[in-house]
Amino acid sequence: MDELVLSQSLSEELLPFSLCFAADGEVRWISRLLREVWLIDAEVDGPGIGGLLHIARPFTARLDIALLPELTELIIHLHVAGHPGRIVRGQLYPHEDGWLFTGFPMISNIAQLERLGLPLSRLPLHTAMGDMLIANEASSASLKETQVQASRLAESNKTLEKLNDRISKFVPAGFLENVGIETVLDVDLGRHVQTRKAIMFADLRKFTTLSEQVEANRIFEVINQYLYATVPRIEAHGGYVVQYLGDGIMALFPDDSLAAAQAAIEMQRELKAYAATVPELPAPLELSIGVHEGPVALGIIGNETRWDASIIADSVNTGARIESMTRVLGGEIIVSERFLDSAPGRDDFAVRDLGVHTIRGRTENLRLFELLDCLDEPTRKSRDATQEDFRAGLQAYESGELYEAMSRFSRVLSRVSDDQAAQFYLARISHRLQETGYQSSKR
Repeated sequence: MDELVLSQSLSEELLPFSLCFAADGEVRWISRLLREVWLIDAEVDGPGIGGLLHIARPFTARLDIALLPELTELIIHLHVAGHPGRIVRGQLYPHEDGWLFTGFPMISNIAQLERLGLPLSRLPLHTAMGDMLIANEASSASLKETQVQASRLAESNKTLEKLNDRISKFVPAGFLENVGIETVLDVDLGRHVQTRKAIMFADLRKFTTLSEQVEANRIFEVINQYLYATVPRIEAHGGYVVQYLGDGIMALFPDDSLAAAQAAIEMQRELKAYAATVPELPAPLELSIGVHEGPVALGIIGNETRWDASIIADSVNTGARIESMTRVLGGEIIVSERFLDSAPGRDDFAVRDLGVHTIRGRTENLRLFELLDCLDEPTRKSRDATQEDFRAGLQAYESGELYEAMSRFSRVLSRVSDDQAAQFYLARISHRLQETGYQSSKR
């Protein structure tokens, strides 16, 4: 291979970042720009550049020209007195003074170049180093912009996730699923579906008294805590809350199970546990629950400015009326016979037949039952102790034997004076007797 004959002055123009060293590693000369980059005094010259520089090599043997094919793209580390870590990446060529190495300093952007005191305008055009740095700057700027956009997109996604989470709290996922809507974005005004559901209504008793005597912030605290205690029991049994009605709840459950009954029992137990921890209030925290079953229409109603998830069904109105019957018949949970018959498993619950009742807004009368499993121990024992007389009194009443019914219900009240259902029937019997002047042949 022919040796490259290139004077130092010519290399300053053609090879701005170059150095020449002997086969034994002694540095002969360094180009002007490389001196500036490495902060080497321009006055220092001669063999070894005044003894400041030497080539750090992992071997001590003299470089052989036969090694040249293996030494391309060589990275040379030079140790400069007081300035360690000087690096140039480039190629090695044989030279009359030994070896000539030429390349570029390890600089990736214009700022690094300028920190070395070397402006971009001083770089020779033919080296293409300036083009490389400009390209790097452009790539860096593009990368930063991409990163900024990615950061903004990530923030937007977080905001969207929060928004979807908030929306899901206003429109229950179970409702959308029942209507056949995958996401809120798929909601259309008027979209609906016909189905069958168990409908639960729950309401705090004496809430008006409570709200009149307690400050608003305390009322909200009590309501939210009561909902926090009870609503998870609805969700645990496959139901979901459709609407919060102030202190009340309307929830739906699958119609092919008695999950609503189990949920209602657990809700009463959870409320009692919570009420025991609440400081004294003007009225005790008591919950009444009514459950019914039937066909319902689930859908989206509203106008162009506001939409709402809604249920339209006679069964919904009936469920609300059944809950209100707890004020008349007492008890904590009242359910319709149709609900109990909607799925197998009614024998798993202790119930008391409350008879057939006219429900306001319906032409068809409903037989209602009180669930006993949620009652505290003293109340449950009183129900059990009077169950036979109550059942006999109800049978007598429904068969028209009013005096026998009166006797039986009176026996119930002689043992449990606050049994509202027995009080209700005695009042009804008295009214009927007054209206008809009824005289029983079996008196």
